[in-house]
Amino acid sequence: MNELLTLSALQIAKKVAHKEVSPTEVLEEHIKRIEEVNPRLNAMVEDDFVRARETAAAQTERLAKSNSDLPPLFGVPFTVKEMFAYQGMKRTGGSIHHRNDVMNWDSTIVSRLKNAGAIPMGSTNVPELGFWFETYNKVYGLTNNPYSTERTCGGSSGGEGALIGAGASPMGIGSDIGGSIRMPASFCGVFGHKPSQHLLPFTGHFPYSREEIRDLSVGEKYPYTTLGPMSRRAGDLYTMMEIMMGPDGYDQSVLNNVKLKSRPTDWSKMKIVICSDPVFHLARQTDFELVQVTKNCGKLFEELGAEVIELDPRFFVHSTDMWFSALKSVKNKNFYEVLMGPQEKYSVPFELLKWAVGRGDYIFPNLIVALSETLERSPKDLTADLQAMQKMRQELEHILGDNGVLILPPHSRVAPKHRAPLFSPFDFIYTGIFTTLGMPATSVPTGLNEEGLPLGVQVVAKSMNDHLTLGCAEFLEQTFDGWVPPPQ
Repeated sequence: MNELLTLSALQIAKKVAHKEVSPTEVLEEHIKRIEEVNPRLNAMVEDDFVRARETAAAQTERLAKSNSDLPPLFGVPFTVKEMFAYQGMKRTGGSIHHRNDVMNWDSTIVSRLKNAGAIPMGSTNVPELGFWFETYNKVYGLTNNPYSTERTCGGSSGGEGALIGAGASPMGIGSDIGGSIRMPASFCGVFGHKPSQHLLPFTGHFPYSREEIRDLSVGEKYPYTTLGPMSRRAGDLYTMMEIMMGPDGYDQSVLNNVKLKSRPTDWSKMKIVICSDPVFHLARQTDFELVQVTKNCGKLFEELGAEVIELDPRFFVHSTDMWFSALKSVKNKNFYEVLMGPQEKYSVPFELLKWAVGRGDYIFPNLIVALSETLERSPKDLTADLQAMQKMRQELEHILGDNGVLILPPHSRVAPKHRAPLFSPFDFIYTGIFTTLGMPATSVPTGLNEEGLPLGVQVVAKSMNDHLTLGCAEFLEQTFDGWVPPPQ
């Protein structure tokens, strides 16, 4: 594999700035890699190579004249989850009802990365409506894991995870409501960060227009979905966050005048909370190899002299109920209405029958969610769950304090085989609960298991302490293997 396909975005930008390599050379190596792996992965669903080459050529010409005053990601390619507005490209959200939607504007974080000198190469696959942790839809089909095409890449930022994991993109952007950044990052052996709530503007995310985002963000129906960066090297996450965060004039919920604090340099003075085998109601028990990886992280920090404590494994036991109640509390449309689009009549049983005979328009998990919604006779009182979730957040942030991180598995197992998530559909809660808690969480790869599949951990901190999880990810990358390119 060419060296450029293994470097971080910041390392590439440094080489470009020093004129060791041109933006065109960097881009062409990544396009070549995409064309090599994408037929097997189906991760990139729409390429933007023509415009990317034009941008890289213009940058190369500028570089020949002067390499001074370059933006921080000058000459670095990146990819975009298909659920983001991306000018000139489709934003279908994996829905047949939006299969022809082409955007004439950029979402805020795409625009900010472009302004920082990064070059978008295309958009990547998602589950239908982004609402499942296996990347599959009726518009683009199924995406495979770069370490084994028999296995899922996760979701909903699955195309991003697969392409970055394959070495075909140094960085990308995803979104996360149930672990949709961290789960695919974990399954595909790369880094992914779900920021604290209200740091990055939601503007441009499917299915909203800019005007709808402005209306959403002044009421109580603001989505829990959080946008964030993904990368093959840990150090890029912090820089990407600095570039993408802050108000944009549309999303009124984004916090003003917030900056990331400096990452820790002395981990012996930190508090490390370990939960190697957490118990979640309705979810599978954690596989031994992921339990062991988490314990190994605890041992590492113990050797450094850090304060290491164990969290009660049943601390999160009721998280699944809390997560669903939190989402219901901000729901402004029925799921089946969003799923089935602008039809006058909805018949979920009829759509299930079509699916059973191989003529369905929607994926099975979404039909089951829609069916359960139509069968719900009376709205559930959400008060107790929401209060319990708030209490959980307060207790966990008290335990962590201002200098602590929680390390736990990002999922119950390594990347499962295709369709296996149907038999344990609540395993997303390992990551999902931290989205509704509003806490920062980073998925960190720690090498490969004996089958050649990525292992990893998840690092969580108190709200607005993103610098701790990002710094911990960089430290663990130095100690463990981090991202390991998949076998050719």
